[in-house]
Amino acid sequence: MGEQELVGQAREGDRDAFGQLFRTHYPAIYRMARAGLGDGADDVASETFLRAWGALHRYRDTGAPFAAWLHGIARHVIVDELRRRSRSEPRDHVDAGAFDHQHEDRLALWAALETLPEEQRQVLELKFFLGLTNDEVGAALGKGAGAVNTQQWRALQALRKVMER
Repeated sequence: MGEQELVGQAREGDRDAFGQLFRTHYPAIYRMARAGLGDGADDVASETFLRAWGALHRYRDTGAPFAAWLHGIARHVIVDELRRRSRSEPRDHVDAGAFDHQHEDRLALWAALETLPEEQRQVLELKFFLGLTNDEVGAALGKGAGAVNTQQWRALQALRKVMER
């Protein structure tokens, strides 16, 4: 059964179909959460799928892979968690300067990603957070591997400029 069929069944309330989507995509969402947060990646990945289940009725097949939709949800969960941590984690056992710097860097990275054009952001997310190859990213976005490489280069240059500010 294809992924879009599973998504369709899950949208109709089929928990088994959603379970298959979960098993397929959990490792990549976990890797993304781990890269964005370090500790707490399991909780963020789980929250991503809880939110996805609740919002599945709003999912629309736009031609982008289902993983890209999940990744967008995960990105919001990660940013929410980084903000929550920066406000609420106890600092008495941690070097406050290192703690603040780490969270500020991660928040800055996520904010910088949000400034990129959608296509560039998707290329970086699919490539670096979900671990897809240029060929896989190209297939997901309907582009050749060369076009993906060009978008990746442009996105990284734009990201560098934003991060330098």
